[in-house]
Amino acid sequence: MLAFNVIAAVLTLCLAPTVQAAWAEPAESPSDLAAAEEAYRLNVALGESLAGRPATAEQAAEAERLCREGLAQARAFMARNPRSAEAHRLAGLVLCMAYKPVSVPADQATEQVAAEPRVPEVTVLVRGGAKDCEEGLAEFRAALRLEKRPGYYLDYAEALFVCNDVNACQEQTMALWDHRAAMSNVQCARCACLLAECAKRRNQADVEMRWLREAVKYNPEDKPTRQRLADLMAAQPTIVWLTYEGGKALAASEKKPMLIDFTASWCGWCRKLEKDVFPNPQVVSLCRGFVCIKVDGDKRRDLTAAYKVNGFPTAIVLDHTGRELHRIVGYRPASEYLSELRRALPNT
Repeated sequence: MLAFNVIAAVLTLCLAPTVQAAWAEPAESPSDLAAAEEAYRLNVALGESLAGRPATAEQAAEAERLCREGLAQARAFMARNPRSAEAHRLAGLVLCMAYKPVSVPADQATEQVAAEPRVPEVTVLVRGGAKDCEEGLAEFRAALRLEKRPGYYLDYAEALFVCNDVNACQEQTMALWDHRAAMSNVQCARCACLLAECAKRRNQADVEMRWLREAVKYNPEDKPTRQRLADLMAAQPTIVWLTYEGGKALAASEKKPMLIDFTASWCGWCRKLEKDVFPNPQVVSLCRGFVCIKVDGDKRRDLTAAYKVNGFPTAIVLDHTGRELHRIVGYRPASEYLSELRRALPNT
């Protein structure tokens, strides 16, 4: 009996710390990081609500407070957990992408004060900043060394864009796109949106539209992206296609060459031509020099026979009298299609 009591006492002493640790509050609570993320979220919501408009003194102070609070929470957690990838990521988010108050010259006319011109200033909320970006990007890289998550790579790529390193952003995002099979549909859509932003920064409207289409394909519920794509498409010039009889009459009266596109409803390469080539801004611009005519070859067999069209798509360039100048048989990418049209009209 004595031996049993001794063993029980020893087990109690050994297990007591374990039991206490199991029931005690953890030293590092995930709620600390949740608070940091909430502060960042509120900061971004405030910045986006202004949409570039000047901020009041109260709004500027609130943005600054949320920024400091989010960064302090992330770094306090990081001090206790130096290998926390999430803490490094949140610090990077706050440093690179939180909105911070900055004084900038107002658009109004300058005032004269004490015979010295003074430009009125307003406070706006902006993201980034050279020093903050340098520190923030370093935090993202630290997070990625600890955990290689697709979401972390996307945050890093977006931070590069906000910090005005568009080349690095595009390179990083394209590398992610090549591994999209490992990402969720929402992540793929975000990746495509980021590539669209890079194209927009470079004034590449056709590339921007291509990536927006990918984003909508992966996340059709994203209404802002769908609207952005629709607005961009509406703003783009398009080729005006005429009927054969109407186009031929117009070409004769204006002495302009004709471009006749023979197509068919079942032709897959025709659809690809219409989707990828004819909306190209350079193709649209060059086609302004032609009277463009669209012919459904199934419905107008008289014309396919007259012009000896044996397959679709087939494009024929004629002068205003109807003399054939050039023929493009089959699908061509936009660059080749442009070259073919220029061959037909060397002076274009």
